[in-house]
Amino acid sequence: GGGGGGGEKDPSAGVAGEGDGWGTEELDLGDLGPAVSAPGAGAGAGGFYVAPTVGVPLTVRWSRESRLATDHAAAGSFETAMQLLQRQYGLARLEPLRSAFLALAASSQSVLAPAPSLPILMAPLTRPGGWPNACLSLSSLVERLKSAYGFVTAGKFAEAHEAFKAITISIALALVNSRQQVAELKELLGICREYTTGLRLELFRKSVGADDKVRLCELAAYFTHCNLQPAHLMLALRSAMTLTFKAKLKRTAASFARRLLELNPKPEFAQTARKVIQNCEADLNDDFQIAYDERNPFVVCNKSFTPIYRGSELAHCSYCKAAFSPQFKGTVCEGCTMGLVGGEGTGPCETDADGKFLS
Repeated sequence: GGGGGGGEKDPSAGVAGEGDGWGTEELDLGDLGPAVSAPGAGAGAGGFYVAPTVGVPLTVRWSRESRLATDHAAAGSFETAMQLLQRQYGLARLEPLRSAFLALAASSQSVLAPAPSLPILMAPLTRPGGWPNACLSLSSLVERLKSAYGFVTAGKFAEAHEAFKAITISIALALVNSRQQVAELKELLGICREYTTGLRLELFRKSVGADDKVRLCELAAYFTHCNLQPAHLMLALRSAMTLTFKAKLKRTAASFARRLLELNPKPEFAQTARKVIQNCEADLNDDFQIAYDERNPFVVCNKSFTPIYRGSELAHCSYCKAAFSPQFKGTVCEGCTMGLVGGEGTGPCETDADGKFLS
């Protein structure tokens, strides 16, 4: 079985005259541009870095999509925030909101300085849902209310007035999370309105000359009809009782004394009130008349500081709902310093940032 010289040929061995069997002719492709790496490949071998697409900042989303003026202010979009507030409350002046706007914008961003030669880095601070963190909340305003009460108790009426006015302004931008908190915010606004009215009465009374006994007694009497905390109402009644007794308005002084005793005051107040009643019982007359009728319910006009009795026409501030006589329609409220007397608005927002109704 020979075949010594007839073995099989190696397929990989070249065959003379068949070098073009694979068709390896050159392609004319022209000159190629710079090599481009695949998306996300970064800096490949011999390639170039492709920067990622710039996203939309959260602050832009806040001002575009949120239904809350608070979020617009936190984003620094003060113009759109003011438009929302004007729609809700019919505001006539927006300057008082300046400090609240700046506080919201500052509290929604954290700032990091990596090195003296590098620019600062800013990162948004968010609450659940990716919306901005807000420094104005119902709980923070309640704490400020306690401080304002302290000023009233101490007789620091100027400081108390500024404190209540600041809370009133901040309520417009406070963040709430439920319908119950909306109701509590409205209640807080009512408290601030009553105290602002009463404190303005007292501050105005301090500016009235001592010889104008009629006006002094009227203002002191009106103060006792503001809806105050019992402890503060006792102080108001004691002050009015003392002032009217010295002015020889015995019938009116006795009335304040009886109202004071109904509140179960501390012993020294009660003893003084009983003595006033005892001194006045012999002659329950007033030496002069004042514009005050305790038996006829009334509210105080926040411009003229005169009573508006039940059944009379009146106008309200579009924001804080303070009462005014009709002739002051179209003026700026002197209580909150923002609302329009006789103006209208949709009221506090009862939806979240996404537009869903609060539960």
